[in-house]
Amino acid sequence: MEIEKILLGQSSEKAYYVYPENSMPGSEAFSICFNGGYLNGEKKCLGGKGISGYHILTEGSLMCTYNDGRKIKVEAGDIFNCETEDRVELEGKAGIFNMIMGNGVRGFIRTFKLNGKKMMRVGEGVGESYIAFIGLNGTFTLEYEGKKFCCEKDSAIIIHAEKKEFGSVMLTADGEDISVAAASGVQLLKHDFGKFIGVRFLERSEGYCKARLDIQPDHMNPIGTVHGGCLFTLADAVCGMAASSIGGVSTTVDSHIQFLNASFRPKYLIAESFPKKIGRKIRSFCVEIKDDQDKLIATVDFIFYSLQD
Repeated sequence: MEIEKILLGQSSEKAYYVYPENSMPGSEAFSICFNGGYLNGEKKCLGGKGISGYHILTEGSLMCTYNDGRKIKVEAGDIFNCETEDRVELEGKAGIFNMIMGNGVRGFIRTFKLNGKKMMRVGEGVGESYIAFIGLNGTFTLEYEGKKFCCEKDSAIIIHAEKKEFGSVMLTADGEDISVAAASGVQLLKHDFGKFIGVRFLERSEGYCKARLDIQPDHMNPIGTVHGGCLFTLADAVCGMAASSIGGVSTTVDSHIQFLNASFRPKYLIAESFPKKIGRKIRSFCVEIKDDQDKLIATVDFIFYSLQD
């Protein structure tokens, strides 16, 4: 397990960590990059390279304008994402930390409050994992096998673990209510059936995911409605992403779909996943699928089991 401390620079283009080293976003070898810095009122664009990203503001505020017309304002501590087909224009004055992911890497950024000591298990059974810890409003210490790394403002601690390489790290707060951001990614296989049929993720946050499927002739059944298997694949893709956002990678152990209305040749479908109950290993979710007329087409209940050690 490799652990290193990095200093967050003053440049909005600085890359702090790239794996594999010297690979470029969009290349076949590229897996993940942590970068960021400061924007001082100039405009900056993210996305547009067939990669995805998760982003958190360390200070200040930004207006984010997406290529599909969405506009959101983000403040210090807020997290936003940029999917593979998104292009986002940023404008404002802010510090930003980015996690840029290549094909096959699934990742999220979460925040939590640190008081005293907190033991965390790091590592994944399904692939190589990467995690960056950033102190947003104070200092903390990360300890692993007798080695200590102090994380002050404008620095981060990055851990890279091989597949099935697990370890326990101790985080100790230097003060009360230290806000810590954890940007974590895991390398999965590059096969993705949901992406193959056209599922596109729109919004993601902890426990929530929203996706869109633009309907093509191959999605239809012989009677002119969207095929039930297509509906279920859309639900499974969006719900799997929401379940994994809680931490680690999850697998479906039970599901049940209710077909409520026939979907006759819609332009697109929108699926949203919401948590019902989150346990240490078992995670229960519900998905709602609506058509371009906002008609509820189907609901799907899922139970997932977390594969994280």
